[in-house]
Amino acid sequence: MTLGEIVDVIRCQLPRQRTGGGKGWLLCQEVAQANFEAISGLVEGGSENVWIELDPDGKQRKYLIQSGDVLFSFRGTGGTLGQVGLYIGQKDDNVVCGQSLCILRPKNVDVIWFYHFMRKKEIRDKILSMASGDRLMTINLSNLRDFLVEMPTDRDILEVYEKHTRILEMHEQMNILRKELIELMQ
Repeated sequence: MTLGEIVDVIRCQLPRQRTGGGKGWLLCQEVAQANFEAISGLVEGGSENVWIELDPDGKQRKYLIQSGDVLFSFRGTGGTLGQVGLYIGQKDDNVVCGQSLCILRPKNVDVIWFYHFMRKKEIRDKILSMASGDRLMTINLSNLRDFLVEMPTDRDILEVYEKHTRILEMHEQMNILRKELIELMQ
Protein backbone atom coordinates (compact mmCIF):
# COMPACT_ATOMS: atom_id res chain seq x y z
CA MET A 1 0.00 0.00 0.00
CA THR A 2 1.03 3.61 -0.34
CA LEU A 3 1.48 5.94 2.58
CA GLY A 4 -1.38 8.08 1.25
CA GLU A 5 -3.73 5.07 1.46
CA ILE A 6 -3.07 4.48 5.15
CA VAL A 7 -2.69 8.05 6.47
CA ASP A 8 -4.03 11.49 5.67
CA VAL A 9 -1.14 13.83 4.88
CA ILE A 10 -2.20 17.25 6.18
CA ARG A 11 -0.16 20.40 5.68
CA CYS A 12 -1.36 23.22 7.90
CA GLN A 13 -1.82 26.20 5.62
CA LEU A 14 -3.95 28.39 7.86
CA PRO A 15 -3.37 32.13 7.97
CA ARG A 16 -1.38 32.86 11.15
CA GLN A 17 0.02 35.79 13.06
CA ARG A 18 2.01 36.23 16.27
CA THR A 19 -0.06 39.08 17.70
CA GLY A 20 -3.69 39.02 18.88
CA GLY A 21 -6.36 37.96 16.45
CA GLY A 22 -9.93 39.12 16.27
CA LYS A 23 -13.18 37.32 15.61
CA GLY A 24 -12.60 33.99 13.89
CA TRP A 25 -9.02 33.73 15.17
CA LEU A 26 -7.93 31.05 17.64
CA LEU A 27 -4.91 31.20 19.96
CA CYS A 28 -2.85 28.02 19.52
CA GLN A 29 0.52 26.59 20.41
CA GLU A 30 2.76 25.95 17.43
CA VAL A 31 4.85 22.76 17.29
CA ALA A 32 8.27 22.80 15.63
CA GLN A 33 10.98 20.17 15.38
CA ALA A 34 12.49 21.63 18.57
CA ASN A 35 9.43 20.33 20.46
CA PHE A 36 10.21 16.70 19.55
CA GLU A 37 11.78 14.95 22.56
CA ALA A 38 15.37 14.39 21.45
CA ILE A 39 15.52 10.60 21.85
CA SER A 40 11.95 9.32 21.68
CA GLY A 41 10.39 11.93 19.37
CA LEU A 42 7.38 12.24 21.69
CA VAL A 43 5.67 15.65 21.55
CA GLU A 44 3.63 16.95 24.47
CA GLY A 45 2.88 20.43 23.20
CA GLY A 46 4.12 23.46 21.34
CA SER A 47 6.35 26.26 22.51
CA GLU A 48 5.26 29.33 20.56
CA ASN A 49 1.89 31.04 20.71
CA VAL A 50 0.34 31.81 17.36
CA TRP A 51 -3.09 33.06 16.26
CA ILE A 52 -4.69 31.11 13.42
CA GLU A 53 -7.75 32.01 11.41
CA LEU A 54 -10.45 29.34 11.25
CA ASP A 55 -13.47 29.34 8.98
CA PRO A 56 -16.83 29.79 10.76
CA ASP A 57 -18.12 26.29 9.88
CA GLY A 58 -15.06 24.63 11.42
CA LYS A 59 -13.95 22.61 8.37
CA GLN A 60 -10.39 23.74 8.96
CA ARG A 61 -10.25 22.12 12.42
CA LYS A 62 -8.58 19.15 10.70
CA TYR A 63 -5.44 21.31 10.72
CA LEU A 64 -5.32 21.20 14.52
CA ILE A 65 -3.07 18.47 15.88
CA GLN A 66 -4.86 15.64 17.68
CA SER A 67 -3.49 13.23 20.27
CA GLY A 68 -2.01 10.30 18.36
CA ASP A 69 -1.08 12.31 15.26
CA VAL A 70 2.30 11.54 13.74
CA LEU A 71 4.21 14.73 12.86
CA PHE A 72 6.70 14.78 10.00
CA SER A 73 9.32 17.37 9.04
CA PHE A 74 9.02 17.70 5.27
CA ARG A 75 11.26 20.78 5.08
CA GLY A 76 14.59 21.40 6.78
CA THR A 77 18.32 20.93 6.82
CA GLY A 78 20.14 17.63 7.03
CA GLY A 79 19.56 17.37 10.79
CA THR A 80 15.88 18.31 10.85
CA LEU A 81 14.53 16.98 7.54
CA GLY A 82 12.54 13.77 7.94
CA GLN A 83 12.21 13.95 11.72
CA VAL A 84 9.17 12.13 13.08
CA GLY A 85 7.25 12.91 16.26
CA LEU A 86 4.20 11.44 17.99
CA TYR A 87 1.84 13.93 19.61
CA ILE A 88 0.86 12.70 23.08
CA GLY A 89 -0.54 15.99 24.37
CA GLN A 90 -4.05 16.62 25.64
CA LYS A 91 -7.05 16.01 23.42
CA ASP A 92 -8.49 19.51 23.73
CA ASP A 93 -5.26 21.45 23.18
CA ASN A 94 -5.26 23.97 20.36
CA VAL A 95 -2.02 22.98 18.67
CA VAL A 96 -0.88 23.47 15.07
CA CYS A 97 2.17 22.44 13.07
CA GLY A 98 4.91 24.89 12.30
CA GLN A 99 5.58 25.73 8.66
CA SER A 100 8.06 22.85 8.16
CA LEU A 101 5.84 20.09 9.58
CA CYS A 102 2.86 18.15 8.34
CA ILE A 103 0.44 15.81 10.10
CA LEU A 104 0.37 12.13 9.15
CA ARG A 105 -3.02 11.14 10.56
CA PRO A 106 -3.48 7.34 10.46
CA LYS A 107 -6.74 6.11 8.93
CA ASN A 108 -6.06 2.48 7.94
CA VAL A 109 -3.09 1.56 10.11
CA ASP A 110 -2.18 1.26 13.79
CA VAL A 111 -0.79 4.63 14.91
CA ILE A 112 1.89 3.25 17.24
CA TRP A 113 3.21 0.82 14.63
CA PHE A 114 3.18 3.55 11.97
CA TYR A 115 5.07 5.97 14.21
CA HIS A 116 7.82 3.43 14.87
CA PHE A 117 7.89 2.42 11.19
CA MET A 118 8.48 6.05 10.15
CA ARG A 119 11.33 6.35 12.70
CA LYS A 120 13.27 3.37 11.32
CA LYS A 121 16.60 4.45 9.88
CA GLU A 122 16.15 2.56 6.60
CA ILE A 123 12.69 4.11 6.06
CA ARG A 124 13.95 7.61 6.89
CA ASP A 125 16.88 7.13 4.48
CA LYS A 126 14.51 6.09 1.66
CA ILE A 127 12.26 9.09 2.30
CA LEU A 128 15.22 11.47 2.53
CA SER A 129 16.38 10.27 -0.89
CA MET A 130 13.24 11.96 -2.31
CA ALA A 131 14.29 15.41 -1.00
CA SER A 132 15.25 18.27 -3.28
CA GLY A 133 17.00 21.55 -2.64
CA ASP A 134 20.43 22.65 -1.51
CA ARG A 135 20.70 24.05 2.00
CA LEU A 136 16.99 24.01 2.86
CA MET A 137 15.63 20.74 1.52
CA THR A 138 12.00 19.75 0.90
CA ILE A 139 10.20 16.44 0.50
CA ASN A 140 7.32 16.80 -1.93
CA LEU A 141 4.16 15.69 -0.10
CA SER A 142 2.72 14.10 -3.25
CA ASN A 143 5.83 11.91 -3.46
CA LEU A 144 5.49 11.12 0.25
CA ARG A 145 1.88 9.98 -0.32
CA ASP A 146 3.17 7.60 -3.04
CA PHE A 147 5.81 6.05 -0.74
CA LEU A 148 5.27 2.27 -0.51
CA VAL A 149 4.59 0.82 2.94
CA GLU A 150 4.80 -2.87 3.77
CA MET A 151 1.92 -3.52 6.14
CA PRO A 152 2.67 -5.08 9.54
CA THR A 153 1.80 -8.52 10.80
CA ASP A 154 0.05 -8.96 14.15
CA ARG A 155 3.40 -10.01 15.58
CA ASP A 156 5.04 -6.80 14.31
CA ILE A 157 2.37 -4.72 16.03
CA LEU A 158 2.71 -6.65 19.30
CA GLU A 159 6.50 -6.19 19.32
CA VAL A 160 6.14 -2.46 18.70
CA TYR A 161 3.58 -2.10 21.51
CA GLU A 162 5.88 -3.84 23.98
CA LYS A 163 8.71 -1.49 23.03
CA HIS A 164 6.45 1.58 23.02
CA THR A 165 5.06 0.81 26.50
CA ARG A 166 8.61 0.81 27.87
CA ILE A 167 9.41 4.05 26.02
CA LEU A 168 6.38 5.77 27.59
CA GLU A 169 7.40 4.54 31.06
CA MET A 170 10.91 5.88 30.59
CA HIS A 171 9.58 9.17 29.17
CA GLU A 172 7.45 9.67 32.29
CA GLN A 173 10.42 8.89 34.54
CA MET A 174 12.53 11.42 32.63
CA ASN A 175 9.83 14.08 33.08
CA ILE A 176 9.75 13.45 36.84
CA LEU A 177 13.54 13.71 37.06
CA ARG A 178 13.52 16.87 34.90
CA LYS A 179 11.00 18.53 37.26
CA GLU A 180 13.06 17.54 40.31
CA LEU A 181 16.21 18.94 38.69
CA ILE A 182 14.47 22.25 37.92
CA GLU A 183 13.28 22.52 41.54
CA LEU A 184 16.80 21.80 42.83
CA MET A 185 18.33 24.43 40.56
CA GLN A 186 16.09 27.25 41.86
